[in-house]
Amino acid sequence: MSTYRLKGASGAVINQFFTLGDRTLIGSAEDCDVRIDSDGADMQHAEIIEQDGSLILRNLASPGATLLNGEPVEQASLGSGDEIRIANCRWVLQAPGLRPQKLLTKDAVQRKRSWLPWLIVMGLLAAAALVWHRGWLPF
Repeated sequence: MSTYRLKGASGAVINQFFTLGDRTLIGSAEDCDVRIDSDGADMQHAEIIEQDGSLILRNLASPGATLLNGEPVEQASLGSGDEIRIANCRWVLQAPGLRPQKLLTKDAVQRKRSWLPWLIVMGLLAAAALVWHRGWLPF
């Protein structure tokens, strides 16, 4: 099987990665491959299976409880970039070779410092020093 994975996009699974197997069970039960600790998730809520080289999402909960790209599904084919939503958790399906794993390190999410405020302050200080040195002060 190719290495497909789910990337957590919101809820309790945000920024977590789950590699899919031949059958990946999603739910709140201890034996689930992707475990959800959230109200609204059934013990065995959904499954993703590989069938003839493609991935199939199956809802195992009550009708309308599993959303694919915002629409309720009972069974549907999956493709890279599809969004799966169960309760308050969302995942994005990532296909192998199409999206590199992006790590949210401190360096990656830290805002870059701008030099502009420092340049403005230094310019104002230089102008004040010039005014003082030339004696242009009115007092």
